[in-house]
Amino acid sequence: MKCVDGEGWYQEDGKDAQSLKPGTVVTIPAGVKHWHGAKADTWFSHLAVECPGVDTSNEWLEPVTDELYCSLYTSQA
Repeated sequence: MKCVDGEGWYQEDGKDAQSLKPGTVVTIPAGVKHWHGAKADTWFSHLAVECPGVDTSNEWLEPVTDELYCSLYTSQA
């Protein structure tokens, strides 16, 4: 995934969230639970490329709570 405009967050299950800005590239291995989305004060646009493979899947984390999302925003302000 590549952030092309705006700013966002990317977080893998069990890891800290990372800030996304234009030009940031994140390689997401098959089967890794994650989420990504816009920061609270901006929009976020990205490109995603999926490579064909055997036994691959896209795994989304459960919905992000307001508490977690707000904590990310305030910790990075």
